[in-house]
Amino acid sequence: MFWSLLFTLSLIHGDGNRDFYHVLGLKHDCTEREIDRSFQKLSRKYHPDKNKGNAKAAELFTNINDAYAALKDPQKRRVYDLYGEQGLHLYESPKNELNDILGLTRSDSPDNSAAIVRKKGKTYRIVFPVDLVDFYTSSHYKFLVTRRNMCRCPQAGFFCAKCHGRPTIRENVTLSLFVEKGSDEGTVVLFKNAGDTTEMNAPSDIEVEIISKPHPLFRRDGANLHMSIELTLKEALLGFQRTFTFIDGSELIVESKEPLGCGKLLTIPQKGLPKYLYPGEYGDLIVHTSLKWPKSLSTEQRERVANALDTKK
Repeated sequence: MFWSLLFTLSLIHGDGNRDFYHVLGLKHDCTEREIDRSFQKLSRKYHPDKNKGNAKAAELFTNINDAYAALKDPQKRRVYDLYGEQGLHLYESPKNELNDILGLTRSDSPDNSAAIVRKKGKTYRIVFPVDLVDFYTSSHYKFLVTRRNMCRCPQAGFFCAKCHGRPTIRENVTLSLFVEKGSDEGTVVLFKNAGDTTEMNAPSDIEVEIISKPHPLFRRDGANLHMSIELTLKEALLGFQRTFTFIDGSELIVESKEPLGCGKLLTIPQKGLPKYLYPGEYGDLIVHTSLKWPKSLSTEQRERVANALDTKK
């Protein structure tokens, strides 16, 4: 059935199709208002009450009503523009074969009318990397996406400098993305109806997944931040103080006055990322330490270390 219907559609602009635009004396890029005006004018002129016994006028009146019925409804007009009058017959058929091919469904309405809606297109997801500091201070981005949209020319199939007779064109649109401080890694922002629109589908949605770019010093784990530093044996035994640049550009001091074992963790409270659900609260900064062992010791160094660590004295 599917392939036979496609074959039917390929022949749809053949003989037996009335030019409804010509019937109403309109151009193919006419507006809805022009369609209404032309119908009112012509239907009064060729109304059977004014043309009794005139078979030609009766035929014209029928054509005028059929043309108006096809063109006043945007969905039917789109089908007619694409596939002609025979396409309309398939579109209005009880089995709705054309609806299936065009991606159309009949929606349930309170008055039990057969309202036609297009199926929504596939949702696209964009992974959007941002700087780690954006999760700390908030940030605003604008970026371009390329999507398909219906051309606004009179109709598909007629020459247009933009779409060249195809119903869709590619266009660039700007999306505005706000990264709130404290947002979770992988937060997804939904842009409804910002995606592709085709002759078969209603506008699709775009999802933007926000992730953090790799940072040379810090890595994220929820609201906590982690960093790693390598200590000399002297620093591990006697304590140390190091200065770093924090993600927002401020000065960060990491220090310890006590001896540290190998792999010891230092925790700096409230020096992580903001907690989205708890305004004013922050995660912790967790410092992972490792020990840089000396490759060798001279005899004098060995004796000095041994004496310093001699617990018998």
